[in-house]
Amino acid sequence: MDAKAFFKHDFGACLFPLTTNSLLVTRHHAALHEYVGKILSTDPAYVADNFLPQTRVHAAKPRNHLRRTVVLDPVASYFIYDLISRNRSAFGQGKKPTRKSFGYLLGRKAPIAVSKAYKDFSKEMEQARAKYGHRISFDIASYFNSIYHHDAANWFAALPGVSGTDANAFGRFFREINAGRSVDFLPQGIYPTKMIGNEFLRFVDSSGEVKSAQLLRFMDDFHLFDDDLQTVVQDFLRIQEILGLKGLNVNPSKTALDALAPSILAQASAIQEELAEIVEGHYPESVYFGSGTDMSDFDFDEGDDEDDLDESHIDRLHELLMDPRADESDVELILGALLKNSEDVATHIASLLARFPNIVKQLHKVAETVQQKEALANEILALLKTQSPLIEYQHFWIALIAEDHLGSTKNFGEIVLRLYERTAEHKIARAKVLEIPDQSFGLKEIRDSHLKTGSSDWLSWAAAVGTRTLQKAERNYALKYFSKGSPLNFLIAECVENLE
Repeated sequence: MDAKAFFKHDFGACLFPLTTNSLLVTRHHAALHEYVGKILSTDPAYVADNFLPQTRVHAAKPRNHLRRTVVLDPVASYFIYDLISRNRSAFGQGKKPTRKSFGYLLGRKAPIAVSKAYKDFSKEMEQARAKYGHRISFDIASYFNSIYHHDAANWFAALPGVSGTDANAFGRFFREINAGRSVDFLPQGIYPTKMIGNEFLRFVDSSGEVKSAQLLRFMDDFHLFDDDLQTVVQDFLRIQEILGLKGLNVNPSKTALDALAPSILAQASAIQEELAEIVEGHYPESVYFGSGTDMSDFDFDEGDDEDDLDESHIDRLHELLMDPRADESDVELILGALLKNSEDVATHIASLLARFPNIVKQLHKVAETVQQKEALANEILALLKTQSPLIEYQHFWIALIAEDHLGSTKNFGEIVLRLYERTAEHKIARAKVLEIPDQSFGLKEIRDSHLKTGSSDWLSWAAAVGTRTLQKAERNYALKYFSKGSPLNFLIAECVENLE
């Protein structure tokens, strides 16, 4: 699987899937490859060519927490997918039956589906709980944001089969996209960096100091099993010391001994207990995931077919969906069940968009099932007219819902303009709006104002991509001076000009 195929397969699962990246990596990858070669060249003629510092964004996590990360530009996106694709054989080596990690490996034809890895992980967890008398579970606090650049660069250089050239490129890439800062450099929400994050922790799996009979791990979510309580406790202490050598810390609030994780303890709320009864047998037992994994990784359409729910269960799930006691994990579970059994869930989309920032990506999929698109557009417009505080992640995915599912509705233009007005402080969400290739209701003129500034940033790049449906002559004229702003401007203009 080359960089183009890898990126294309992963694109829909990204936290912020921008059309600019998609067009450049899938349609103009040869030019990107050539430009990356210039960046990495030792030729003095290319000394001014570097990886650009990337734009900081915040995605949503459960209970109003934020996931701090960056959105990679097209050159950076191509580079990381290409680098990890070419070095995929270095990942996943040295596994032992008693030390297992799951997920985030790249096969010859496709990445391992997260849903499949999760099911395998769940199965192993059930078997280990039945086999051993004691268990301790824990995860790493703010894992991706805490990895130290020097440690990651040394780890990658030591992987089997990685060339010195690729090792140096790895270190340079992450140093430059983070403007030289040594922490908080690893982008989240894309498969190649998930592979990095998952593989980096293999030093814990392979440690001879860990004596427990079984260690199971999904990203930074650790589970130790043994019949001797003292053994798992001592291993927990040892692992904290080992992690500390890399500047990583365990999250105290999510550590559990001989119990399920805190979010699914026996004293769960009545709504969680009722949900468990309704969906029992339809979905695998919930297992707590650590900070390195997000439920947005999971695709409701993946996996085996579940048995149909009966009508009374469907009605009750609709009621629970709007119950104010339901949290994001409850809503995710309900949506997963209802999407297989009911179309009426679409009537709740606008309300859920506002209540649960963490599930807006899943709601994009739900919006596809809506039959009454006009009604959905009316509800979303009403939400945007309110003073409801929406974060960038919500604005971005509302724009994607509008582009993908509401283009034929009468309120489409007003929705797009409202989003543009609301995203003045959110560059990536505003870029998503500018990418929408509609040339009416004033959007063309707005894009034109960005193209004429001489800027080289996400707003001008997205505005250039938004011109792709203009007549060829008008489009190429609009891009003529934009292309002179920077090498990346030139690559983007060249790609758009060559589109049919």
